[in-house]
Amino acid sequence: MTYRKFYSGRLDMHILDRIDAEYEKKRKILTDEIDRGAWTQKQKRRQKSSIISNIALYRGFIDLGLSKNEAKELVKEYSFYIAEKVHKLLKTFFYIPGFFRVFRFFMKKGMSGDEIWKSKILSNDEKYYRIDVLKCLWADTCNFFECPELCEIFCLCDHIVFGNIEGFVFERSQTLGMNGEKCDFCFRNDK
Repeated sequence: MTYRKFYSGRLDMHILDRIDAEYEKKRKILTDEIDRGAWTQKQKRRQKSSIISNIALYRGFIDLGLSKNEAKELVKEYSFYIAEKVHKLLKTFFYIPGFFRVFRFFMKKGMSGDEIWKSKILSNDEKYYRIDVLKCLWADTCNFFECPELCEIFCLCDHIVFGNIEGFVFERSQTLGMNGEKCDFCFRNDK
């Protein structure tokens, strides 16, 4: 779906007519900056696949005359739409008996190493998967591109993706992207 189509009826035509091209232009600039930077290949892949799209869209809206607050709210709206799609898929998987064990395995595997996250597992059993994230590529990338305010959107999307799943509880009291000392993830199996 194009951004023009997604935002149709909510934005002026002069913005709708230009937002997709503006986004692509910004995405190319951000990609080039990442490629020239001191990031690892793994970090670059994750930035390109999961992070810079929000930054490019945000910058595109600003360059088309919207305020930072307006741009942020529009990026949040689209991000929540995507998070809801991921949530529906994850929710389906939790109908599989014993899926919490599979979930823990993939979380542990995905958060291993220190290129994307620096983290510490606090518990990993049939009832809880708790992990403190002490460094986060999303926060680092938003800070690098001088838009730390955007990281909040990524943090809020976690509540959409992991929330409202029967027998599965997601809790977090702070995030690095929202000025916390860490991201204190807690996943609880209530089945």
